[in-house]
Formats: sequence, structure tokens, C-alpha cells
Amino acid sequence: MDVKSFIALFIIRSLGLLSLSGARRFGRFIGWLLIKTNSRALKVTRKNLQICFPEMTSQERERLAFESLMQTGQTIAETGIAWGGTEQKFARNAAMIEDIEGIEIFEDAVSAKRGVLILTPHIGNWEILSSWLPQRCNLMALYKMAKMPGLERAMLEARESSGVKMVAGTQAGIKRLITHFENKEAALILPDQEPSERSGVKARFYGIEVLTPKLIHSVIQRNPSGVVIFAYVLRTNNNFRLVFRKASEDIYSEDASVSATAMNKGIEECIADEPSQYQWEYKRFKRNKEGFYKGL
Repeated sequence: MDVKSFIALFIIRSLGLLSLSGARRFGRFIGWLLIKTNSRALKVTRKNLQICFPEMTSQERERLAFESLMQTGQTIAETGIAWGGTEQKFARNAAMIEDIEGIEIFEDAVSAKRGVLILTPHIGNWEILSSWLPQRCNLMALYKMAKMPGLERAMLEARESSGVKMVAGTQAGIKRLITHFENKEAALILPDQEPSERSGVKARFYGIEVLTPKLIHSVIQRNPSGVVIFAYVLRTNNNFRLVFRKASEDIYSEDASVSATAMNKGIEECIADEPSQYQWEYKRFKRNKEGFYKGL
């Protein structure tokens, strides 16, 4: 195993020994460091909030940026817990979900046996879903390949031990995911990352034109009778809250732009549930012609 992967795994596994409250306290310390060091994460968060919430005062955006990085720190610190690794730990994680909103949306989608496409934006702690979903559906999830091979292997082993089938975002992996969905099973994709020019379609997100993945539209069109829903896990004071939302009918459109716009609108509605828990430090508008991140 490479040195960087070894160090990263040591830290993650060490954090996994903490209680949830202990991990969160350490996570807020990470967030504090990101703020005090005037990190790139803070600069990008400020810029994204300025773009998406121009109606807010600068003081309101600054408070939101502060809390957002505190939440990001907690997501990092909770990784060791979220990855579980044993049946007992995954059961413990699932028990941390103290409230489920829209459970009937998920249950109806699964019982329809037409296939379920679960869209999970980067809100709260999406990793906790791997402790809950695989026990209730035959789940396959797409992941972005890590830059550290050793870390990637450990990540896959931890996630797949929960029962979820992981496939990389390569041509072969995407083909497997589509086939799984065509077979009327459950597939999960994180939909809010900016794709390459070739893999994207322009659609509005918070009123700004952004490159949006065409992949989701392609997957839907391969099984038009399938059901598309949103799912995400938010932090509560002591545990987690799992939320399911229906996707707009426009997401099923044969027009890729219409579908992508509907998806982005759905992501906005998810974010509105708890804006501070969204991953605002990601450069979502990177390829916009305005050059929003110049100098950051």
C-alpha cells in the first residue's frame, strides 16, 4: 500500500473508534481549522454562496459559510464510523437514523419492481446510506475512483461489506450500472458533480448555467418505466435524519436539457432542507464562462 493511502486509512480507522459525538466534536475542530487558515475550501464556499444566494446579506452568507465548513469537517470525521466494516457496525449506523421522512416514497418505488434510480446529492453524510439501503433493496452504486489506490481498495471493501455493489465511473462500470437498472433493480448515483464538456449538458442550477451530467438522463432513458427519487441523510443534534423526495416528472423527459434542469431543481429543493449541510466547497460552476473561481 502506498504511504499516502496508509496514512489516510490510519486516520479514518482511528476516527472510527470514536463515538458519534466525539467524531463530531473533532469534525468541528477540522472545520475551525479550514476557516482559521483561510483555506481554499472557505474561499470557494464564500464564492458559491455569493453566486447562489445573492439575496442574502454578506453577514448571512458569512454565517452560512462558517457553519457549512463546520458541517464539512463533521462529514470528514464521521467517515470512519460511516464505513462500518462489520454487520454489527452497519446495524449500529442504521440505528443512528432516528427519523425517516418520505419512507413511503422509497417503499412504493421498490415495491413497484420497475427499477429505482436513487439520486444522492452531497448533503449531510451520504455514506450513512450504505448502512440502511442495502438491507432493503438490491443496490448498486457508482463511485468516483480515488487518486490513492490503497485507499480506494479499503473504501470498496468497507462499503461492499454492507451489501452494496460498487462500480467505478468507467465505461465498463457505467454499463454494469445501466444493466442493473434495466433489470429493475436499485441504482444510486451522486448527481451534483461537474462532468467533462463531452459528458455534460448545460442546465441551470440556482439560475446559473452549469455543465450537468448527461449520465443520469441516459440511465433513465434505458429504463423509462423506472422510478427516480432523491435520498440524503442529514445530521440532527444527536443522530441522523433520512429523507426521500420524489423527482419531478420532467426528469423523465427525452430531452436531456429538460431532464437535467429538473434534476438540478430537485437538488436545490434538497439543499433547501438544510443549506449548511451541503458541500459548498466544490467548484460546481467551474466551466461557466464567467470564470467565477479565477484566482481561488
